[in-house]
Amino acid sequence: MELQWTSFLIVCPLVFLAGFVDAVAGGGGLVSLPAYLIAGIPPHIAIATNKLSSGTGTIISTVRYCKNKCVDWRLALPGIVAALIGAQV
Repeated sequence: MELQWTSFLIVCPLVFLAGFVDAVAGGGGLVSLPAYLIAGIPPHIAIATNKLSSGTGTIISTVRYCKNKCVDWRLALPGIVAALIGAQV
C-alpha cells in the first residue's frame, strides 16, 4: 500500500480530534477508526493502529496516576488479582 498525501490530510486532523475527544470524555476510537478507513487504510491495519494508540494512552495515564500517588493500592491490588484470575478463567 502506497501512502498518499491526501491520506495524511484526512487522517492527521481527525486523529488529533480523536485524541482530544479521548482525553476529554473517552471514545476517541469512534473518530479515529473511521478516519483510517476513509483514508483507505486496510481494516486490519486500521484496527491495529487504533488499538495501539488506545493502549499507549492507557499505559501513560496509568503511569501518571501512580507517579502522582493517586492510586489507593489497598483497593487496587485485589482488583488487579481478580482481573487476572477472571481473564484466565
